[in-house]
Amino acid sequence: MREKDCKIVQDLLPNYIEKLTNEETNKFVEKHLKTCKECKKIYDNMKKDLNVDNKTKEKKKVKFLKKYRNKLRVLEIIILIVVVAFLINTGRKMYIITDLNNKAQEYVNSTNYHRTSYSLDNGKYTKSEVFSLGDRKKIIITTMTEDGEKQVVTIFGTKIETVPDTPYAKTYPPVETYKENMYKVTDTEKTAMLDIEIEMSVDNQEAFWGIEDTKGLIMTAITSSISKATFNGKECYYVSGTPAILLNTSMYVNKDTGLEISTMASEYENPDGEKGRIAGTEYKYEFGTVNEDDFIEPDISEYTIVEQ
Repeated sequence: MREKDCKIVQDLLPNYIEKLTNEETNKFVEKHLKTCKECKKIYDNMKKDLNVDNKTKEKKKVKFLKKYRNKLRVLEIIILIVVVAFLINTGRKMYIITDLNNKAQEYVNSTNYHRTSYSLDNGKYTKSEVFSLGDRKKIIITTMTEDGEKQVVTIFGTKIETVPDTPYAKTYPPVETYKENMYKVTDTEKTAMLDIEIEMSVDNQEAFWGIEDTKGLIMTAITSSISKATFNGKECYYVSGTPAILLNTSMYVNKDTGLEISTMASEYENPDGEKGRIAGTEYKYEFGTVNEDDFIEPDISEYTIVEQ
């Protein structure tokens, strides 16, 4: 009978030590331990081992918590460094954009300039020149295909009015209405259209057109990539990845003038789902060089007049 009690008590000891047994069982185990030296010895050893094991577990737990806190502290420092670096980089880009915009204002508001652009797209070469003198514009567009077909369109226009509202008023330069004479020369004919009215936008070459407020400036800085570069021997910034740029075209911006001097070719899809393509273009500028001689129109007798 006693041997049977010992086996029962020894089976109960782990739970008894962990205080998982009920009151009646506790009394039974304690009564037996008072009279059984062998079970008492097993109980003492088992309790000692359990205490050692608990201390080991506690030490491991403390060590784990220290290691976890150290890792968390390192992670917090890394996050802080990333946030600070992000804010510094964003602030740097905001400063550059603002500086370029301020410099560009001197030139985009000029009424006397000569801008030349060159582009090559899908085998078609285009050279465009804009001569501005007050409210007058002369535009020469020369195109040449891979087959050698050449066409030169020259437009002489006087501004009538600025169109107040357009769907893209905040994205594109102002649209203006001009009274124009248009002369077209091809390899086979010369034609002219006289006294026509055309809406067009030709003035603005500001790199960051469309930034209306601080929010727009911040968003442009966050979404753009701006790095120092050299293009055609000029110190520039290479800008890409910003919605403020027309149709997300990457570009080189002259560091001294804030004007685009080259844009990369790009393809796009407008909100209506229509896809298009913009050719890569290089720009050259002259200011204060346009005069009355630039607006002498061709001899109309050499042209066939056609209806609009």
